[in-house]
Amino acid sequence: MFFPEWTTFNIVSYSVLALLALGMGLGEYAGFSTLKYSKFRVEKGLDSRLGMFLLYFVPLLAALGLSFGYSATVTLVQAIVLVAICGHFAKRCLEVLFLHKYSGPIDLATTLMIGTFYTLIAGFISYLNHWPLPAADNLFWLGLLLFFFGETANFAHHKLLADLRKNTSEYVIPRGGWFEYVACPHYLFEIIAWIGILLLSRHLFALIALIGMSGYLLARSLKTLAWYRQKFPQFPQQRKALIPFII
Repeated sequence: MFFPEWTTFNIVSYSVLALLALGMGLGEYAGFSTLKYSKFRVEKGLDSRLGMFLLYFVPLLAALGLSFGYSATVTLVQAIVLVAICGHFAKRCLEVLFLHKYSGPIDLATTLMIGTFYTLIAGFISYLNHWPLPAADNLFWLGLLLFFFGETANFAHHKLLADLRKNTSEYVIPRGGWFEYVACPHYLFEIIAWIGILLLSRHLFALIALIGMSGYLLARSLKTLAWYRQKFPQFPQQRKALIPFII
């Protein structure tokens, strides 16, 4: 793992961030900090399309803004890392505007919490890109492959969800693709994409972000599976939450 500017300050900072990352999934699963959107939304709040767009667009601006220090002399490694970060959030913005179907509002506090978390991730990884890998190695190219695979499969399953709701605003049992195996394959593929970003950037902060995101998405998947089983008695019992045949 590549740790730029490793100082006592960074050790303390990263330790605090690691504790926060570990707490995200536990808080979501235990219900202490359930984020109120989608199936777990509140009755009043921001328009979901606006709220979701903002919480992805601001991180995109942060990543671009913190890249100015090296953008004039960018290396291949730096360019790919920056494009991956910006590409992820730009994709999510486009999906919010043109793909997803929303049936209710998003809580303002949830919008602020998710937006802050994503902005922190995008901004820090872009800033740490001042200190890239000296050269692309095999793990780097594996990371690029995982990133493209994860993002593509994530989009494909978002498309499946959107198509299911073309003629209704109600939730239905997802079908097709990896939805036949798990409740939230789109979360699984997002995690795979972020594993790719970790291998591309090779910074400790990217690892901490991945841990936090993976824990949260696992907890969200478990709660979503429980919600489906409660709402739909005919929901396939063999389906897992996030990883086929495992959990």
